[in-house]
This record gives sequence, structure tokens and C-alpha cells, in this order.
Amino acid sequence: MLLKGRCRNCGTKISLRYPIVEFLTGLLFVIFFLKFGLEKIYFFYIIMVGYMLLLAFIDIDEKIVPDGIVLCLIITGLITGVFNLNPGINVFDGIIGATAGGFILLSLNFFSNGKIGEGDIKLTAALGFCSGFREIIGIINYAFIIGAVCAVLLLALGKLKRTDAVAFVPFIAAAFILRALFF
Repeated sequence: MLLKGRCRNCGTKISLRYPIVEFLTGLLFVIFFLKFGLEKIYFFYIIMVGYMLLLAFIDIDEKIVPDGIVLCLIITGLITGVFNLNPGINVFDGIIGATAGGFILLSLNFFSNGKIGEGDIKLTAALGFCSGFREIIGIINYAFIIGAVCAVLLLALGKLKRTDAVAFVPFIAAAFILRALFF
């Protein structure tokens, strides 16, 4: 604010997105702390929230889900399962969640002629590995509900045409966060 939205070194205008993302990240970290305290699950969730926000904004901008970040999610799921950071989720449940999440979106990709992206498939598989079977089913359901509501609103406001591609990762991220906080 002191620099009037410009870089201190080069004077280039800084996008409003950066402070919004930083504020949102900090806010979510605080909300998760208030819900879980300094328990192991809190650390699992803040790592996952970081991944979800990062992936959501990359998908909005680029319409891609980077494989490197998906690999980091898989490693997080493995560590989570081995060290029991997410109570009730072990490596075996993670494998079942990954298989279910990936298979559901792969099937939807096939039957929708590729409308669901391959990055979304890999992401739900990795997220299933981190969260387990029960959670990934709920996340996918909520992601489609949130996505449908947003699409209808954007269509009604004229901000979206029926033929426009829509980034799906933000809805997956929102579903993950909502399920973690409220369900």
C-alpha cells in the first residue's frame, strides 16, 4: 500500500490477485487453526490448502494442472498415510481413494468426449490418495454441485457462453476446503 501497488525495485504495477491470494491463504490457515488447533490434521490441511489454491489459480490462468504439483500431492499422501497425519487414512485407503477418484473422472472424460481434462483426472486421483475413498467421493460430488451453480450464475449474467471451457480445479479446491471445514 505504501508503494501504491507497484514493485519497489522496478515500479511495475502489481496485480491485485497477489494480495488477494495471500489474504485468502492466510485467512484459510487461520480458519483451519481455529477448527483443528495445532493437531497433526491441521498441518495436513494447510499443506493441502496451499496445493489447492496454487492449482486453482494455475488452472484459471493456464487451463493446466502441472504434473510436478500432482506428484507433490502424491508424496504428501504417502507421507500422510505413513505418519498418520490424517487420522483414519492409511496408505491402503489412499490407494482405494486414488483409484476411485481417478476412475470416476476418467469415466466422465470418456463419456463427455474429453470435456473433463486429464489434469483433473490426475488431480482427483492424487487428492483421493491424500484423502481416502469416502472423502474423494464427497469432494467430487461437491465440486460438480459448486461448478454447476457457478456455471448457471455465469451463464445468467452473460459472463460465460455454453461453449466456453471452464477451469474445474477451482471447484475441486472449493469442495475440498468446504468438506474439510464443514463435513
